[in-house]
Amino acid sequence: MASAVRAKSASASASAAVAVGVAVDESNGSSAAAEQEVSSTLRSLIRKRHEKYISAKWDDPLLPIIDKLEQIERCQSEEQVATGVSLEDSLQSLRSLVRNIKPEDHSLLLIVKHIEQISDILSSSDEQVASLGCLRDLNQTIRREWPPDDSSIHRLMKQIQSIQAQPPAENICFGERLRDDRCPLSLQTKRHIERIQAMLYERQPWRIRERMKTASVALVLCLNIGVDPPDVVKIQPCSRLECWIDPSSVSPPKAMELIGSNLQMQYERWQPRARYKKCHDPTVEDVKKLCTSLRRNAKGERILFHYNGHGVPKPTANGEIWVFNKTFTQYIPLSIFELITWMSAPSIYVYDCSNAGIIINSFQPYAEQHEHELEKALAAAQQRGSGAPSGAANQVVQQLVSYKNCIHLAACAANEILPMNAQLPADLFTSCLTTPINIALKWYAMQEKLGMVPRIQSELIDKIPGKVNDRRTMMGELNWIFTAITDTIAWNSLPRELFQRLFRQDLLVASLFRNFLLAERILRSHDCTPVSLPALPPCYRHPMWKAWDLVVDLALQQLPEILDHNAPYRQLPFFEHQLTAFQVWLDSESESRTPPEQLPIVLQVLLSQVHRLRALELLARFLDLGPWAVNLALGVGIFPYVLKLLQSSTRELRPVLVFIWAKILAVDPSCQVDLVKEYKYFLSVLQDTSVSKEHRTLSAFVLSSIVHNFLLGQTSALQGPLLSICLEQLNDGSWLLRQWLAICLGMLWQNFEKARWSGARDLAHEKLYVLLRDEIPEVRAAAVFALGTFISSVTDRSEEQANNIDRIIAITMLETVGEDMSPLVRMELAAALQWMVLLFESQFVAVYLAEHMRGHASAAAAAASFVMCGDPRDLSSSTHSLERHVTMRRGASSSSISNMGSTAASSGNALGRSKSGSGSSGGRGAAGSIPFQSIFTKLWLGICNLAQDPFPRVAAIAQEIVDHVRDTALCPIMAAKEATMATATEKCSSLSVSLPPSPNTRVNYLSGGAGGTGGAGESPPVGATASGASHWAQKLRLSGSGGGGVAAGDPQTILQRKLRTSSINDETDSGGPAAYQRGAAGLGLPSGGGGGGPRESTHSARSSGSESNQYLEPGHSLTPIVLTEFIPWAISYFTRPGKERYSSAEGAAEEGRQRYPVDRNSAELRRRRLRFLRNDFVRRHARRQQQEQSDRFGYDVCVWNRKTQFTPSIVKLLPYEPQIAVAYREKVLVYDFQYNSVRTYGAEATNSSSGYGSSSSLNGSTPRKSGGAEKPPPFARVSSIEFINAQDMALNLVAHEDGVVRVWQSSPMVSSSTSSEDAPSKARLVTAWNALGQVNQQGYRQRNISSSGGSIGKGAADTSLGSSSNGNIVTAWQQCSQHLLIAGGGCRFVRIWDVERELKLADIPLGRSETCARVLAPYLPNMRSDVILAGCDDGSVRLFDKRCSPQEARISVYRRHSAPILHACLRANETVLVSGCTEGRISVADIRASQFPSSVSDVVHEWDAGGDVTAIASHQIADTVACGNASKIGIYSLDGRVQKVLRTNEGFIGPKIGHPTWLSFHAYKVQLAVGFVDNMVAIYSPTPVL
Repeated sequence: MASAVRAKSASASASAAVAVGVAVDESNGSSAAAEQEVSSTLRSLIRKRHEKYISAKWDDPLLPIIDKLEQIERCQSEEQVATGVSLEDSLQSLRSLVRNIKPEDHSLLLIVKHIEQISDILSSSDEQVASLGCLRDLNQTIRREWPPDDSSIHRLMKQIQSIQAQPPAENICFGERLRDDRCPLSLQTKRHIERIQAMLYERQPWRIRERMKTASVALVLCLNIGVDPPDVVKIQPCSRLECWIDPSSVSPPKAMELIGSNLQMQYERWQPRARYKKCHDPTVEDVKKLCTSLRRNAKGERILFHYNGHGVPKPTANGEIWVFNKTFTQYIPLSIFELITWMSAPSIYVYDCSNAGIIINSFQPYAEQHEHELEKALAAAQQRGSGAPSGAANQVVQQLVSYKNCIHLAACAANEILPMNAQLPADLFTSCLTTPINIALKWYAMQEKLGMVPRIQSELIDKIPGKVNDRRTMMGELNWIFTAITDTIAWNSLPRELFQRLFRQDLLVASLFRNFLLAERILRSHDCTPVSLPALPPCYRHPMWKAWDLVVDLALQQLPEILDHNAPYRQLPFFEHQLTAFQVWLDSESESRTPPEQLPIVLQVLLSQVHRLRALELLARFLDLGPWAVNLALGVGIFPYVLKLLQSSTRELRPVLVFIWAKILAVDPSCQVDLVKEYKYFLSVLQDTSVSKEHRTLSAFVLSSIVHNFLLGQTSALQGPLLSICLEQLNDGSWLLRQWLAICLGMLWQNFEKARWSGARDLAHEKLYVLLRDEIPEVRAAAVFALGTFISSVTDRSEEQANNIDRIIAITMLETVGEDMSPLVRMELAAALQWMVLLFESQFVAVYLAEHMRGHASAAAAAASFVMCGDPRDLSSSTHSLERHVTMRRGASSSSISNMGSTAASSGNALGRSKSGSGSSGGRGAAGSIPFQSIFTKLWLGICNLAQDPFPRVAAIAQEIVDHVRDTALCPIMAAKEATMATATEKCSSLSVSLPPSPNTRVNYLSGGAGGTGGAGESPPVGATASGASHWAQKLRLSGSGGGGVAAGDPQTILQRKLRTSSINDETDSGGPAAYQRGAAGLGLPSGGGGGGPRESTHSARSSGSESNQYLEPGHSLTPIVLTEFIPWAISYFTRPGKERYSSAEGAAEEGRQRYPVDRNSAELRRRRLRFLRNDFVRRHARRQQQEQSDRFGYDVCVWNRKTQFTPSIVKLLPYEPQIAVAYREKVLVYDFQYNSVRTYGAEATNSSSGYGSSSSLNGSTPRKSGGAEKPPPFARVSSIEFINAQDMALNLVAHEDGVVRVWQSSPMVSSSTSSEDAPSKARLVTAWNALGQVNQQGYRQRNISSSGGSIGKGAADTSLGSSSNGNIVTAWQQCSQHLLIAGGGCRFVRIWDVERELKLADIPLGRSETCARVLAPYLPNMRSDVILAGCDDGSVRLFDKRCSPQEARISVYRRHSAPILHACLRANETVLVSGCTEGRISVADIRASQFPSSVSDVVHEWDAGGDVTAIASHQIADTVACGNASKIGIYSLDGRVQKVLRTNEGFIGPKIGHPTWLSFHAYKVQLAVGFVDNMVAIYSPTPVL
């Protein structure tokens, strides 16, 4: 029976064409041979998987199959014993296991197929024993090639996972290595790799500055029918037709009338609304009368002068044409100069006569001479007009005429006569200009070499059906194609400016020049060269003429059937073929390709409904190539076409039209004027949720462009439901759509109060609060921008409701994004808070004065001695109006003043505790001054905190605002001092001290000497000398404070009034302070810098000349203190080419991703693949070196050493680059062994003026520098170093002891022979933020805010947290998850930052209020892990699962040490913990060996390395531990045995070993980096090769 079952299995395997050797009939010889062959194949596959498992230690899916097979075998052998797991359950779990195997795993597929066949037989047959025997044979085959000992670790992990003590439901990941290409790169988005500024590109003019129209046409015919001119000898037969009429067929007068009428009709096809005047065989007086009357009626419009001289002699060499006398007995010459004088300008001349080119040759020098005379007359008139009224100069200029715009078309060049072919008309040039299709077809039929249709005669061509303006007929389509071809030839041959002038300015001129190109081709075939002015390049051999010949041939092929059999006309495939050619050009993807010649044809295709959609899609692809493509499309004339298409109701066109208009507006925002009437089109696209998110984003951008600084657009959009539509979609899944919805809202109510109140009724500001916590920094910045414009849109501050709403918004922004990781968001926050400063300037001035005078008692006393007013600290006696309305709520608003007040109060109390020890000797403290819980005090402290931002651009913007408040506050004080000094004696004046001349003295004066030489009681600077005593008073009078009278201009009175009206507790609580000229240049402060900014030479509309505050007049916008480039930079996202934008793939997996589209052929991708291959070689070489090394612990060869300037505090080897990072004090130096170079990262790098060393990638428009050469605040001591994107191009993350984290991008190599450690670095600061803040009394960090508001951000203190008892900052970087773990510095938690999204994810508490983390376990590059390992100062090692909530994240606590932890590390791919403390005790434990982690059973090895241990390190892959103290560096194996001891002067070539300060192993190689106390850094390795 068993053999029968085996036979069934074998037959099933054979039917599947996959024979498995363990399931064949042993009795059959052929089956046995097949079994042997396939069994060997199976064993070979298993052997290869086992080798791969041994080398890579990957989690092979075969291991669970082995476990299930062994479990089934145990169930078979223990059938009578209660095993707890039934055989049926085991078989069922095996079936479900093999079903989940991925089909791509081909080597495992054989085993899976075999198990499925056996399971099918087992379920359908009663012979269970035989089938189970097959499974047992399979298990034995696997065991031979896969020893069971190798899977013991896997089984042990499976058993440990079954322990119920583990909190997570899913399997926790201790370490999973990803491939380099699967590991994401961090900080590669546009906000990190480029400057935050508008995209720089050349904007070419495309609009016709003045569209012209040919209003009058003069048709002058000098034929004298019946009399040939004397200088032309005609051949016989000769061409006779004039305007397609044979003059000999009728009487001469009748023929003349017919010819004139036909000529007028031919011109009327191109310009039907012009005024036509005919003049047959005229005299000079007739011509003069005709020209002057036409010019008088046309005024400034263009006049066409058509001259047919077939009946008169050729023009003379002097530029004279011929007319008749009254009796037709003589030819009278007419000078071309007289004609031009009568015609004036602008005008166009057509000369259809022999030798016509000589007229243009005569006109050119005359026109040039006339232009010179015009310039001289204009200069003389302007010179005379400087002393006389300008009207006289204008009158002189108006009398002068410029002939630059005169256009001339001549039938032939000089010394050429017109062709006389009898098959062609006599006026061949006129026929080409007025009837191009007829003459083109007739000329084509004449060409024998082109005669593809021999049956076509000239008479048939005259019978072509249709009209020129009906594109459905043959004649109409031929004219349509002819227009497209001639436009294409001209656009590809002419300069852009000339093309615009001739082919886009005037419809008649454009038609004439299109037809002129045909005339050139036809006349040149008859040895005649048409001439034009302006001259055109030769176009008669352009390749597009071949396309025209093909079109004519295909059309003429249909003509006999249409005329004889009345067959329907078939549309020609010309446009379809040209679109295909355009598509081929787009698909070429060549960077050096020339512009496509089919672009004008694409515009003509837009007129066709059949090919319109395809043409628009190809046009959109072309515009997506960049601004140059948009400029070309606008220059060729795309604008009126796509504007007209907005009136179409076809839904298929909506997405592509929105895309095209977005590209146009991104390059040329001035098109917003043309789109105001069509805004509803884009509004409907934005509202339609069935449209893709990408196109709805484009619609939001277009609507934003329409309302941007355009009142008519704002008014129109507000009347539509734009506001409500944007608010409804604010929570959309697309981050780009959320960003532009917020920007659109901000632009809608920017300087438009009506839209702001409409948004306030819809709670728009509260709905934007959600975006302040968005996961994408650009969205958060857009929300801050929208809320900032919401505040600035109301300038009338007489309404308390507006003031309360704005205070709530400002406080909410400050509390939500005040500590945002992204500098982009913080920069926008500073720019948004400036509106609060401008609108409530007096309140901020009062806060500044109170903070300043409380911190400097002597300064306050000095100010009080000059001004007779009360103590400014008494300004807080009344209650703030915001606090009086704590119970006010508006509608269903979720924000309330009471909530905000309580938040501010709690924050203020906390900050007050931090400020209580700041040393204000003369002040009464926080209790006696302005209430610290005040809204404006908190906003002021937030602005001052931003002025201390670690990112230079953010700090510069905030410092501008601080300087503005300081200047406004000091202006009346300085004016009062100068007024007092002016009345003193000369002796007293000589003793006075001038204002501080340098930024350093100003800083000491304002900061209270926190980090400088000045003390807290330093007096403020007093008035200037007598010669400059009126300086501040003059500035004060210029600011508008003097309302009139002596008292109004008295500086003391002004100061009293200002201090009285600017109280933060003012009853009116309005923001109308004295409007002093903004900017230090206007205030006259020497320390304010001289740079002009957006506030230079501007005066505010506010005034405090009276007791009550005045407000800005409605409709007057505020002048900003600072400007950011966020909005222009955001707009440039749509300006750039498509390959430089983020991928627009939609779906749940792509939401929130900022990925570039993959260019498989890019050089950068090839270089990255090369680096990945290098990384793989480094790992394999290190693994082979560890396996083959005879002395794995022989770290006795010093392969590299370097002397440093100071004692190194951190030494770390890069994992893949031959580099080492060394940190001492505030600097980080990266030494390169290969190039023998060094890079420096420190405070000097932020001041680099080179192109590469810009202070930041966000450094867009640099604000006015305050203080001239003022230096940024010094960096704190370096506490930790990490390497971001180590698998590619590593970025250096540096954490400082003050909680600031900076990320630097590597600079170009600098030779060590030409640079020193102190040389200025050219590194680029990618980002910087305060990752922890200041520690409060409860062990939680908060922002560091100085006690003196005016000094914040000016380099206050040199002291750092490293000198306190808080401890160092420790970090750990996870590349796979892009998470930064940071702890230490006195914190009682571990903070997790998402570096890619620049968000704080969680604060995981350590569990005990008295403990602090000293060590965070590092992670190997590309190692994914869910575990956080923290070594604390109480000797415990705490294990956390970061997937859990912060309160439930702690898994276990290991207490094997009684001293602070020096080192804690998890070994790679293992659950082994290596830890060491300051007492020298080292423990190696299995963290999953026991259910109780503190028990003895989990300790594998433990030993004592000696006392006075200063550094411990362990290799995550090799079983090596290094421990250093004052006497030695010991190398231990994981079992605790001493393998090598490095002592003083040990080793033949090794240097003297001092006291080690830091030990660090290479991530993969057998290398040990050591930093010594004697300023030495060294690398030890078993081999002398680095």
